[in-house]
Amino acid sequence: MSRPHEPEYPEHISVAETPHSPPDSAPPPPRTGPTAGRIHIAAPRRRADVMAISALALHVPHTVAGLVAVTCLGFLVESWTGLPAWVTAVSWLLSGALVLHRPTEAFLARHVLGHRPPSLAEQDRLAPSWHDVTARFGVAGTAYQLWIHESEKPSAEAAAGHIVAVTSAALRLPPGQLSAVLAHELGHHVAGHSWTALLTFWYALPARLIWRAVRALYPLMSPSRPIRTRKNTKARSQLLLIATLLALLVVCLFPWLLLLALVPPLLAAVRRRAELRADRSAAARGYGPQLAYVLERFIVDGAEAKQSGPPDNDRFRPAVSLLSPYPDLHTRLQSLQRYLETHRD
Repeated sequence: MSRPHEPEYPEHISVAETPHSPPDSAPPPPRTGPTAGRIHIAAPRRRADVMAISALALHVPHTVAGLVAVTCLGFLVESWTGLPAWVTAVSWLLSGALVLHRPTEAFLARHVLGHRPPSLAEQDRLAPSWHDVTARFGVAGTAYQLWIHESEKPSAEAAAGHIVAVTSAALRLPPGQLSAVLAHELGHHVAGHSWTALLTFWYALPARLIWRAVRALYPLMSPSRPIRTRKNTKARSQLLLIATLLALLVVCLFPWLLLLALVPPLLAAVRRRAELRADRSAAARGYGPQLAYVLERFIVDGAEAKQSGPPDNDRFRPAVSLLSPYPDLHTRLQSLQRYLETHRD
């Protein structure tokens, strides 16, 4: 599979402004102070801030549970083929490096995430903003791959280790706002949020699949299922008894698995904090006012969509917010405004 074409950065480009653009829709002003002048490109290396390391630590129980599941599968493979069980377990552990391989990332971007390479016109639209953002972060633009996701919602995504995807609607943003959105996503990359998220997802996948299988068996044991014969009742009771005994056995052998119940809210809190850090990372490079305007625009658009749509009567909204990996837009805007006021020259 061919890689997505890395856009070239033209020296001059004429981009028409969108109608009714705000005053801060122009590209950010030239750098001043210690970052002005020569651009220093940092050597490429994997980085991880406190939020990324916290996410890795919180996924340790999932990883161990996945390793146990893969090892059990390895014993089955050994009984069928004679291949030692440790080979299966070690191969699965080593496969984590594969998900950060560039061709593998391109395959995931195209066939799993549903992205596509940018067209020539989209490259010309992205090039000035991307060049400015990577220069301010001090990283090489060619270290990342730009992709497009078809959507009417202006947004972007930092995925895997080298993917920055923007929606087709985001390309219609004014240059300054587009740069702010790209800077937020690049902030995730330089802080290690993206590659750690992909790695933890991969190593937690066996445990997730087992959990889904258990949930798929629940309808068979549900009392709401119509009971027509005594044979069905007996089979269901036996299945429930076996599932209960297996659960007790697993908890007795691995009591630390009970910690898995605490992981989702803690992990969601860490991811929400990572979003706020990415906002501040963009603001530290001079994109704070543009990013604040984008957030305000999202808030207004969301309020208009809520007024035109059906009423929201979700009584479990606090629980949903507690498990959401994204902070609400008002929280992001307030946090960004506090940062800008604190660091105002």
